[in-house]
Amino acid sequence: MNKIFNLLLGVGVVVAALSACSQSVDKATDTMSHENVQMKQALQGIWADDGSDAVQFSAEGDSLYYPGDESRPLYFKIVDGQLLICGADTVSYEIVHLENGKFWYHSITGELIKLHRSEYELDSIEFVKAMQEPIALYDGVVKKDSVIMFDGHRYHGYVYINPSTMKVYKSSYNENGMKIEQVFYDNVIHLCVYEGKQSLFARDFTKKDFESMVDANFLKSAVLSDMDFIDVDNDGYWYEASLCIPDEASCYQVYILVSSEGQWSLHKDKS
Repeated sequence: MNKIFNLLLGVGVVVAALSACSQSVDKATDTMSHENVQMKQALQGIWADDGSDAVQFSAEGDSLYYPGDESRPLYFKIVDGQLLICGADTVSYEIVHLENGKFWYHSITGELIKLHRSEYELDSIEFVKAMQEPIALYDGVVKKDSVIMFDGHRYHGYVYINPSTMKVYKSSYNENGMKIEQVFYDNVIHLCVYEGKQSLFARDFTKKDFESMVDANFLKSAVLSDMDFIDVDNDGYWYEASLCIPDEASCYQVYILVSSEGQWSLHKDKS
């Protein structure tokens, strides 16, 4: 069995790859024929929660910006009374009221959220740090090595975790059910096994190599975060790969078996 830790249950949010969020070359034509330009204009500015006055987002042009520097700006449209927030996927929110500096909408759980346009000039400081680059989980290459003895032979396993430029998009929701999105750099992990000075196996792995073992929706937001050389037995050399959602405890562990002939296979358990 795969080890899945604290995998979040899905909420009843309507998520669809709506063509209305396309930003292709025909965007201008699409906007004129579908989007409610007046409502988009009414949404411009900084919005805060009615109850707490906590800043929620700032609408500038076609983009929603979020406080701090961890969430990237997201493209949005307003179509048929729905606020569409676009990113790796599209989330739709029913607009209940949008005029005279008031914005009411239904959250992903159906709760009525009431916001007001902020008139407090210092609220703009919340958006000074806009995230420009994806977040790297490691500052540089991480090297790990292990020595394991088996049947009188000394085996040395090396793991090199290399940050890459491959992007992983992680969607989540703030306290008012508003979609936010972070971008992380994925890793390429190189592993190799030596018996003495003889190289028995060497290969680069990416998370795509684990598609047959990990839920597709989970893998979409996961990074290949770690790999460990854990054992040698009669079957071969065992590694444990970790595929995790960044900044969460949700992980899949998949076992890699490298045979003495240099062939590799994936396993749900180390039997």
